[in-house]
Amino acid sequence: MSRKILVVEDEPLERRALVERLKSFPVYLELDEASNTVDFENKVRSWNPDVVLLDIKVPGGNTLTSLGKLRSEGFQGKVIIVTAYDFFEYARQAVGLNVNAFLVKPIKDEALCDAIGKAIDEIKEANRASQQLLRLKKFILDNKNFVASLMIQSIIYGEEITEGLKNVAREVGFLPTRELHVFGVVALGTSDVEENQWPQLTLLGELQRTLGESVFLVPWVHYITLIFFNAPLESPETVASKVFDMALQNDIHCNVVYMGKIRDLNEISEILPSLEETLEESILEGFGNFIYGQLKPKVEKVRTDADQIDFNESFSVVLEGIRDGQLQLVNEGVNRLFSLLSQCDVTRSNVEVVRLLFGGYLGQICQLLLDLKCDEEAIKTWARRQVRDMMIPVRSLVDLKNMFFISLEEAWRVRQSVKDPELALIQKALTYIEENLGEANLSKVAQHVYVSPSHLSRMFGRVLNKRFIDVIKEKRIERAKKLLAMGYNVTETASAVGYENIAYFSTLFKEMVGYPPSEYKKSLPFLKDGT
Repeated sequence: MSRKILVVEDEPLERRALVERLKSFPVYLELDEASNTVDFENKVRSWNPDVVLLDIKVPGGNTLTSLGKLRSEGFQGKVIIVTAYDFFEYARQAVGLNVNAFLVKPIKDEALCDAIGKAIDEIKEANRASQQLLRLKKFILDNKNFVASLMIQSIIYGEEITEGLKNVAREVGFLPTRELHVFGVVALGTSDVEENQWPQLTLLGELQRTLGESVFLVPWVHYITLIFFNAPLESPETVASKVFDMALQNDIHCNVVYMGKIRDLNEISEILPSLEETLEESILEGFGNFIYGQLKPKVEKVRTDADQIDFNESFSVVLEGIRDGQLQLVNEGVNRLFSLLSQCDVTRSNVEVVRLLFGGYLGQICQLLLDLKCDEEAIKTWARRQVRDMMIPVRSLVDLKNMFFISLEEAWRVRQSVKDPELALIQKALTYIEENLGEANLSKVAQHVYVSPSHLSRMFGRVLNKRFIDVIKEKRIERAKKLLAMGYNVTETASAVGYENIAYFSTLFKEMVGYPPSEYKKSLPFLKDGT
């Protein structure tokens, strides 16, 4: 590839000498000349040379002044200053004009060749970097949904939104210019998820064509797709209608939630949990629903010490039973706790250490009774008894079990003195869920206990430290396990616990149990034996 060199020199002989010397350069050069500042400026504007050999003092003024004007107009070519004067006089002015080199007359061939060679090499490197940048930009634009997905994950995991990340977002159009409309779609095929997921992938492709290239479609979790509009929106209902049309054509069940507008990427981490929860709850209502979503209260999960994880998980069942008023859960948790303890080598010398652990558990029970607003005098009496009993020597694990059982029985009696009306309401809601598990949803349960759905949702988070949808899922999957053990097939089981969509039931079961319902059914020993 040839390079264009402009020689700016007012002395004709020197100018011709430079041109002749450049003709012998190993790379083919297109050459042109200028003898004054006006000619220099015009040639640069019309010809756009790659390199300029620029004498500083030519008729018409200082060529550095002309160069400054050309730079401001966008000229990016390489410039090599050629002067018979002390170049340090001009160095300060030249620094801001991106001058590449200074050559002092008389110019040696080796110096001229070296300066031109370096300038051309820099041009090649800049072109190579420019091509790489263009390819990178094309890749980003061609994969804008993937880029948006990576950015959302970075935001969710609390990583800093750097200027570089914002530039990428701006490049693909994901950075909100004014506002970003946020939708969520839960889309499920009618067949078992274990067979295929092609219908949903087909839906994504068709939605991109229908909604336009300016829309971002981000596959998320549990068959959820996020949709972002960084442009004026006709109406949320119009978008939902297009989604439903595409789903119907592809034999897919779906619900659509509109979460409103955000003006900053940081807001994504605030609305995504509510969007996911609303979509999960919408499945309880069936499919074909369009919902205006709202922010929901956060439910903080309690973390446990990894060294005590097995014991703490079992004890958490005891706490759950006391909190929810379910004696069966309390007994189940205690049995699991002492089953684990019996596997340990507990001798008389270290039984006191184990007793200290159980003392901590009793402290948690006391805190829970206070949180439940049980009768204060009953709590104080129970607590004083526990402090007193801590003074009684424990000689064996049997002694420890007996003391703990007695403490729990007394704690359960204190639990019956609960005065919190919210807890009574939650207990009523849980009873309704148990009795109507296949059809229970937030609206129906709220109606049964005479509160609004949003209020009931907040109460579950505050009182049970759980989302309403998580309670429903846990209870349905537990019942599904029992039905599978009774010989029900997967389809019958899914329908019996309220999931008409087999794909969603299979996904949820695998997530919560560890493997799909069909494998769980095969793993049951009495079913293997045919009994």
